[in-house]
Amino acid sequence: MNLNKGLLSDMTQTNAPRGVIVSALRWEILNDWLQYQHDDKFEDKSAEMSYWWGFVKKDTGFESLKCLWAKHERNYPMFAEAVWLLHREFSEGAGAEHHPLFANVPPIPAEVLFQKIASCSAPVHRSLTQEQMVAILRKAPQDYSAMA
Repeated sequence: MNLNKGLLSDMTQTNAPRGVIVSALRWEILNDWLQYQHDDKFEDKSAEMSYWWGFVKKDTGFESLKCLWAKHERNYPMFAEAVWLLHREFSEGAGAEHHPLFANVPPIPAEVLFQKIASCSAPVHRSLTQEQMVAILRKAPQDYSAMA
C-alpha cells in the first residue's frame, strides 16, 4: 500500500482542532512577545520599527500556521473563531482571565498581532500575499462576532 504523504499532511492540517491550533499559537506568540519585552536592544517598545524587527519578523509557529490557514480555506467559521480568540487574549487583554502567564503582560496592538501572524505565515502559505493575509486577519474577529 502506497501512502500519499501530501494527502496525509493536508488531512492533518485540515482536521486539527481549533483549540490545538490556538493553544500552539498562543504559547508561541506569548513566548516571542515576552522575549521582545525583555530584549534590551529595543528601548522604545512602542516604536513601529521596534515592533517590526523585535517581534513581527521573528519567525515562529510554522505547523500551527499551516493548520490555521487550512481552516481559512476549508472551515472559515473555525478560522475566524481562532483569530478572534487570539485577538481577544493578546490585544484586548483577556488572556489574564485564562492563564496567570498573561498577568502583567502588556497587550499586543491588534495591527502588530495581525502583522506578526501574516509575516510568519508568508513562508508556509504562499497563495496569499502578506497584505492579503493582514486584511483577512483584520476582518476575521468582526466576522466571528457577527456569527456568534
